[in-house]
Amino acid sequence: MFNPSVTTQQPLSLGQIYGDVTSRELFNNGTVSVRNATESAEDMEFVGKLVVEGFERKFVHATSRASLPAMRTLYSNNMKGRPPLFYERHFIAECNGEKAGVCVLRYHGDSKLFPERDEDVPPLGCCDLCGLVLLDLGTSTEVPAGKCYVDHITVDSRFRGKGIGKILLDMAEIDAKKRGCKEIFLGVATNNRAKNLYERQGYVTKETISLCCCGMWCLTGEREFASMEKVLI
Repeated sequence: MFNPSVTTQQPLSLGQIYGDVTSRELFNNGTVSVRNATESAEDMEFVGKLVVEGFERKFVHATSRASLPAMRTLYSNNMKGRPPLFYERHFIAECNGEKAGVCVLRYHGDSKLFPERDEDVPPLGCCDLCGLVLLDLGTSTEVPAGKCYVDHITVDSRFRGKGIGKILLDMAEIDAKKRGCKEIFLGVATNNRAKNLYERQGYVTKETISLCCCGMWCLTGEREFASMEKVLI
């Protein structure tokens, strides 16, 4: 029997199996659907909101709780006016028609294809800007050729426990295979419960990163990260 949460080599087969998959959808099991993000104001606002909520502790550490609205604006602005390929890197999961989760992928060369833009940054104080630079130093990752990087994956707290995180990871693997990647990898704080999901999905910890003394804490607000990888078969 077909299990909609298991990755397949050909994403289009999902549409062939589920008759109610629309032209915009990549997956639909009757409850959860997945599609690429668009440049709509609603999608940009949702991605910005969920990414910041999912990584709130890091953003508060880098800036302040009062700056969280500006962080949401920053991520929303980053999605404006990009080429179509950019939106193919962003997956939005919906549960019974409500936006529920986000997964953002990066591939080799994306930093040149989709460069950061100064105009995306909302007005921020010097301390906030310095904090963001340090956060970027602690979390930035180069993506080698032939690999896919899961940059962000987060599920709205109202929809957790419904398998949406697994479905988004499955879709990430489908996309990576489609683009010829042999491996997919991500980084996660070692005390983050999501690490258990990644392990069940087949990811293996390749190394742990903590820097000297409290270096990683100063940069990110986390003491240790695990670099996890999965070979795509």
